[in-house]
Amino acid sequence: MVVKMNNTLPLKDKFVGALVGTHAGDALGMPVEGFSIDKIRGSFRKIEGFINSRLGIGTYTDDTQMTIGVAESLIDSRDFDGEDMSWRFIRNFEITRGYGPGTIQTLIRIRKGTGWDNASKAVFPEGSYGNGSSKRIAPIGLLYGENTAVLIEQARKASIITHSHPLSINGAQLQAFAIAKALRLDPSENVETNRQSFLTDLTDFSNSLANPYPERMDIICDFLNGNPSEEEIITKLGNNEVSVNSVPTALYCSLRHLDDFREGVLMAVNLGGDTDTIGAMTGAILGASNGINSIPAEWLDNLENGEKGRDYIIALAKRLFELYNEKLTNESI
Repeated sequence: MVVKMNNTLPLKDKFVGALVGTHAGDALGMPVEGFSIDKIRGSFRKIEGFINSRLGIGTYTDDTQMTIGVAESLIDSRDFDGEDMSWRFIRNFEITRGYGPGTIQTLIRIRKGTGWDNASKAVFPEGSYGNGSSKRIAPIGLLYGENTAVLIEQARKASIITHSHPLSINGAQLQAFAIAKALRLDPSENVETNRQSFLTDLTDFSNSLANPYPERMDIICDFLNGNPSEEEIITKLGNNEVSVNSVPTALYCSLRHLDDFREGVLMAVNLGGDTDTIGAMTGAILGASNGINSIPAEWLDNLENGEKGRDYIIALAKRLFELYNEKLTNESI
């Protein structure tokens, strides 16, 4: 059964778009991760497509590798299982993908026997402020988008494996909610109508979160009514690895270019800073909204395609869609 949800684009294409979009945005941003906007301008003038990176053109970082782990766990467990998900992260782990030190230490503690729901607090007693859980949350947004209360709780649990600070949890919840809502947009509709509907949903949801998320949404609203410079976007929304300084930025890039995957992801990456993660989050949202065919063909052709590369991610997204359909059918009985 193919679910369309009053949408001219098959839902399966959107599931695939979200996961492959994560990979594409991640790979596009990886070579310039940590670059300032001035360094990007000085080195490339403007990034227009894939460039070589430390692992080669089109390769992904820990962002996509952990997204794969989330999807694998959800599919094989048929639901959220924190123990299984944390061990997926451990088994998939490749140090060359660029994992942060906090995540590394957390996974080491889990491997040595600390519970999956306590290990991150052993590393950061107050929890990490980072965006590490937001960047991998796309499969949660895809699978649980029919029920916002369930999505919120599953995003919380998926976050605390490595990031237990309330602001990081809220960032993961907001990103998951954005993907769930993007999945339900119809790209054949007027883009401004879609944008206003999406913005209203995001604003209402953010009002349930801790500050500064509601404040960031106010800034996004102002920006969408104007034409801010890249410097102003960086100053007021941020471009670093802190959750509140990156999730809203990805939302703005997505809303600004809601019908254009390429331009939205390029906008995210050209801001500099945590380019791979902001690119990955933007790619997930726009892939969910516009589907796999919205990703430029030359980008798809250049995506890493080894054992757990592009084709594996496509297959994973299709299996996640099948699980979503199965849950939807069972819950309607």
